[in-house]
Amino acid sequence: MPIFANEAVASNFDYEYQYSSQETYSNFGQTNKNSVSFSNSKYVVEVRNEFDDKWMITVNRQPTFRVEDLPQAVIAVAKLAIIMNAPDFDPNQLQPTVIGEQYIGKYKNLSLFSISKPDVLNPSLNLTQWINNLRVAAGAEPLTLAEAQKQMYQLAYTDEQIDGLASWYGPYFQGRQTASGENFEQQDFTAAHPSLPFDTYLKVTNQHNGKSVVVRINDRGPYFGDRNLDLSHAAAIALNSDEAGVVPITATILVESQNN
Repeated sequence: MPIFANEAVASNFDYEYQYSSQETYSNFGQTNKNSVSFSNSKYVVEVRNEFDDKWMITVNRQPTFRVEDLPQAVIAVAKLAIIMNAPDFDPNQLQPTVIGEQYIGKYKNLSLFSISKPDVLNPSLNLTQWINNLRVAAGAEPLTLAEAQKQMYQLAYTDEQIDGLASWYGPYFQGRQTASGENFEQQDFTAAHPSLPFDTYLKVTNQHNGKSVVVRINDRGPYFGDRNLDLSHAAAIALNSDEAGVVPITATILVESQNN
């Protein structure tokens, strides 16, 4: 017998329920080639065809995240409708996390969607945007970019700070090998520092406007004057420092959280 969203919520449905595509397809009150949905609830969750067989999940008509194929999109709609319409739903539990090369939007311990790093230029930015779309649709405060990055990489602040100047580098170095051996990708949140160990994470704050971003050290530099950091183009855009070129910053060193 198919399980409908409103029935599942009323019976305190187990979030770990494993959907099968056949079972899920049978649960929708509305189904056509352009849209399927769970309705008659506080949060109406739908999936709509966009283009090139990509599917957008919406909550109360607000776009939230995208899924590549219809079977997975239908499963995502079913999960989300049941979770969001449960009596104990807490939108603050909608959080980002990273496991390997998968950037995952989750509710508590349940995965809602994932972004594969090889498929996206800046998966941490996409993940932040998508999890915030869900949080806002559910009435919760969006996470700042730096806070979302801190959560997804499971980082903790230290008392070690660097005050100085940050510049940025971009198109000319795109694809070139960095000092760590990686190829430089200007759309990633990375930075060069003269001596910090590779893979050190820094929360960098633009002192002019208070904007922050978390970057990972993967290169050496800068080699001009008294500058302390050379940011990727994406990091400079996040700090709104790409036009100024060089800005005063405060950088806080982050380490792996002991709660992991």
